[in-house]
Amino acid sequence: MLIESFVTRREILSVEPGDTLAEAARRIWERRVGSAVVISGDDPPGIITERDILRAVAEGADPTGVKVGEYMTSRAVAITPAWHVEDAARTMIERGFRHLIVIEEESGEIAGILSIRDMMRAMLETKKRTLAG
Repeated sequence: MLIESFVTRREILSVEPGDTLAEAARRIWERRVGSAVVISGDDPPGIITERDILRAVAEGADPTGVKVGEYMTSRAVAITPAWHVEDAARTMIERGFRHLIVIEEESGEIAGILSIRDMMRAMLETKKRTLAG
């Protein structure tokens, strides 16, 4: 099964490296997602996740003053919609990720974010189809 068949394709939540962790956390919470793409000019996209923000707070960072750029993952691992679900799962497991940025191969545009929740949904759907078919 290819990623394109189940990746969440809704408006991408993005933040900038200069935004505070508190602002990023608020926006992530409001959207009920686990991460935001970090956009900075022509640089490759980065990512800030719930875990990054939690780590910052655990380390004593002031989320109202500390910037996203200090805790984000720069040049985040990106995949294309043509990736197979098993390859994406392997990448997540091996690298300890719960989110991968999905980028359209031809345009270079961000197509979505693949979350561990998306992966579970796809695996359950695949199993349901197998049992029904």
